[in-house]
Amino acid sequence: MRRFVRRQLTYFLIGFVITFVGYLFVRFDADKVILGVVIGAGGGIALGMALGWLEHKFPDAPETPRATHDD
Repeated sequence: MRRFVRRQLTYFLIGFVITFVGYLFVRFDADKVILGVVIGAGGGIALGMALGWLEHKFPDAPETPRATHDD
C-alpha cells in the first residue's frame, strides 16, 4: 500500500511540475522561464553532488552495541 501511495505521489509531482512549467511558458517570457529552469537544474545538480559527497565522506556507521550496566 505504501509503495502504491508513494508511486502515485511521484506521478502527481511529475505532472504538477510539467504543467506548472508549461503554464510559466504561456504566462511569462520564454527566455526568463528557460533561465529559471536552468538555474533550478544547476541548483539541483549542485545539491545532489553535495549530498553524494557527504554520503561518501560520512557513510552510515554500523549501529554500536549499547553498554549494559550490571549493578
